[in-house]
Amino acid sequence: MQPVEIFALWKFGRYDLETLKNLNGAFDDLEEARKAKAFQLERIDFDAVQKFADQQRKFAERVGAKIISFWDEAYPPLLRETSSPPVVLFCLGDEKLLKKECVSIVGTRRMTSYGKKVSHEVALAVARAGLVVVSGLAFGIDSCAHSAALEASGKTIAVLGTGVDVPYPASNRKLYERIVQEGCVVSEFPLQTRASKQNFPMRNRIIAGLSRATVVIEAPKDSGALITARFAADMGRDVFAVPADIDRASSEGCNWLLRMGAIPLTHPSELLEYFSLSGESSQEQDEILKLFSIGPLMFDEIVSVLKMDPADVLVKLTEYELAGKLVKLEDGRYHILGR
Repeated sequence: MQPVEIFALWKFGRYDLETLKNLNGAFDDLEEARKAKAFQLERIDFDAVQKFADQQRKFAERVGAKIISFWDEAYPPLLRETSSPPVVLFCLGDEKLLKKECVSIVGTRRMTSYGKKVSHEVALAVARAGLVVVSGLAFGIDSCAHSAALEASGKTIAVLGTGVDVPYPASNRKLYERIVQEGCVVSEFPLQTRASKQNFPMRNRIIAGLSRATVVIEAPKDSGALITARFAADMGRDVFAVPADIDRASSEGCNWLLRMGAIPLTHPSELLEYFSLSGESSQEQDEILKLFSIGPLMFDEIVSVLKMDPADVLVKLTEYELAGKLVKLEDGRYHILGR
């Protein structure tokens, strides 16, 4: 059966995955299933099922959406491992991204300048390193993470609590359209589904399920980002949280996660290390190391030449020291090893 027919059977019959798998293997389409009069289908209104499937098929053709069933090769493997995976996923854009290494970045809609800075830096770094940034297209941290990934010429996946053809929030339409063109928009909800409060926790479990790690950047104690973090933890995935001021309401959720055992994230390089990645290409590393061709350099000299934030330069120099590429001399100068 086509994925849209499987979805229609699930919607009207609420069958479990095992039953749907058997039905999918036994029948080529809904019409054949209707004629067979299988006992599992006795309570199904086939006219309603067929009408819904035809309607969704037309909507999908109109916007160019793909419908992927749980048993399709294109279905994301990490999501398949979860306890309540969606029967189908509706996708707009590049569905191949669903099978790539992803990291979920979530947080408050009411971000501070601190949250904006951190989410931009983290998403930019992981996207440049080749990871796919997953988030929920909401205002605040979500939108900032998506935008930073695209700024890095990287890839991003937006998981919606609406149909994939219904941008939400509507004011994020431009970002939504860019993600459709350069990334992927995904949802488990039927096409044309409008925003509804109860859909968003379900959306959050997919955000967590697509990734090996979830990063929470700035979240009050009642934030939906904590729901995503709980889903991730229940799935056995790692949760990172960004520490922040103890007297700021927007930090309460992250600081609580840290007390509960989340991994502190204090620099994007820590996330890259977790994924065994480097934030820069070997060519970029070579360019930095070439600075030392004239001899040892003081820290201020290195900062002046690179024109980078001193804190970022210090992180890079420390990484090179740990990798055995640089050594810090007694007089404070840095010297390249092997020369």
